[in-house]
Amino acid sequence: MLKTSISQKIRLLFLFLGGLFLLTQNGWAQNKTEEKLELAQEYYKTEEFDKALELYRDLVKQKELISQIHENYLSILLKKELLKEADKYLKKLVKSNSENSTYQVDYCRVKLIEKDTVHADKYFHTYVKQIVNNTTKLRYTALYCADLGLYDYAEYSYKEGEKITGEMFFYELADLYNKSGKKDLMIDEYLKLLSVKPDQLEYVQVALQDRLVSEEEFDLLEPKLLTKVQKNADMTVFNEMIVWYYLQQKKFYGAFIQARALDKRLRLEGYKILEIGRLAKNNQDYKNAQKIFQYLVDRYKEYAVYPVARKFLIETKEEIVKSTYPIDRNQIESLVKDYQQIIKEIGLNAQTGDAMRNMALLQAFYLNQRDSAISELKQIIDNRNIPKSLVSQAKLDLGDIYLLKDEPWEASLLYSQVAKSNRELKIGHEAKLKNAKLHYYTGDFRLAQSQLDVLKLATSRTISNDAMALSLLIADNLNLDTTSLAMEAYAKVDLLVFQGQYENALKSYDQMLANFKGHRLTDEILWAKSQLLIKLGNYEEAVEPLKEILEFHGYDIWADDANYLLGVIYQDHLKNKEEAMHYFKDHLIKYKGSSYEVDARKRFRLLRGDNINKS
Repeated sequence: MLKTSISQKIRLLFLFLGGLFLLTQNGWAQNKTEEKLELAQEYYKTEEFDKALELYRDLVKQKELISQIHENYLSILLKKELLKEADKYLKKLVKSNSENSTYQVDYCRVKLIEKDTVHADKYFHTYVKQIVNNTTKLRYTALYCADLGLYDYAEYSYKEGEKITGEMFFYELADLYNKSGKKDLMIDEYLKLLSVKPDQLEYVQVALQDRLVSEEEFDLLEPKLLTKVQKNADMTVFNEMIVWYYLQQKKFYGAFIQARALDKRLRLEGYKILEIGRLAKNNQDYKNAQKIFQYLVDRYKEYAVYPVARKFLIETKEEIVKSTYPIDRNQIESLVKDYQQIIKEIGLNAQTGDAMRNMALLQAFYLNQRDSAISELKQIIDNRNIPKSLVSQAKLDLGDIYLLKDEPWEASLLYSQVAKSNRELKIGHEAKLKNAKLHYYTGDFRLAQSQLDVLKLATSRTISNDAMALSLLIADNLNLDTTSLAMEAYAKVDLLVFQGQYENALKSYDQMLANFKGHRLTDEILWAKSQLLIKLGNYEEAVEPLKEILEFHGYDIWADDANYLLGVIYQDHLKNKEEAMHYFKDHLIKYKGSSYEVDARKRFRLLRGDNINKS
């Protein structure tokens, strides 16, 4: 009995030691495998593919490791064009892993590389039919195909899913077509989406704005949208889409036509149309803005939108008159009467204050009726119903009129009041800029420059840029002379221009060109002279100083402006196609990166007869 007990204990001891040995051996083998796997992955990262391949060939024999090494192993086989090995590896893999989409797609990929397209297509189509009811797996398969550049397979997956299950893959197909460069099909998917889910309008607009990157791509939208509008008369979402499209293209009249239909159907009382008119006006498309506001004035007399539309109409007419040279005094007088009529009908209030302001400025700067203008601006300033911002603006205007009357200190007092009461606001900075310009006009350049240097940091880019430009002008030209005679003369002529004394200013510029030959201000004078001649409608004379800039100051700051403007004058005013083309072509060659480059290219292509949209 004792001997049996001892033998059992010995047997148990041996079993324990044997098990311990096996565990040790297995642990050692596992550590060895992990080390080999890490080494293979490291070789792959450092692109030592032969060394990595040798290890992967050994590791792939262990089925549990395949998911970890598959991507790198297959990548090396394909890089080294070991297609037979890849084919053999994947054949075995797809048989034992029929549910794994990655392996199935990779097998088809290898077949395609082998030029065995028929087999690849048949195999893939069969696999998709097997998984088509599993939406998650179908999506994964399509996305993996897309990542590999197998766009046709990805498309087939989604289309088959739609056909068999009835589920629509609008978002996925749109993403796929965007990735594969099929922008027209991408647009189709987004429009199909809107047919089913109109509430996705904003999403579609953002997606299209982001993905249609070129002008040519964006142009694909218009015919598709027009077709949708015609075929889906009961769906306002497509009217809204085409309004949005036209606004993106700044085709304001097209947007207005569509908005009219929306306005009637949705009873918007003219507000959508008004917004389009305002956008046209802000983008200086005054011709179409005038048509839009006129439509509202004619047809919406009984609606709240009417007085606003009427005021905008007059303001738009004013912009047209002021940008058409020479200025027609009769048209200015007509505009003043229109403003007077609005104020007479409605009275002076928050809604009509800016109308009275506009009228006063026309009287002061174009009709020489300065006393009337002063009286009207003071009415605005004294009226308690007028917003503070408009009161401040009226004070600045009043200061400008005192400057017209050669009363600079009265002007400076008003500018200072506005600056003090609006320290951190844009209008306060504008007031400081006006004060700095006043010191510049009166020859106090040091004081002007000290104020301009502070304004360079203004949050408003326009004010900051204006301050920087004037400061640079003073710095560049004042320090070059032993005296400041040229700069003083130039500043005085600038004041004449501000006061509208154009003929006197032109004579003064010519006198300066004679008295200060070779001065650094010469190109500035020539540019300013051309601007005045344009204002007076003397386009043939205006080209001469511009040509002189190009001939003698071709590398100075105004050269690209002068070259572009010559093209515009010859095209728009002198109707000389050949000369216009010459300057626009020169612009594209000599002034690459110019802010006028895009417009110069459009104008050149139009003159050459290219088929481009003129809208």
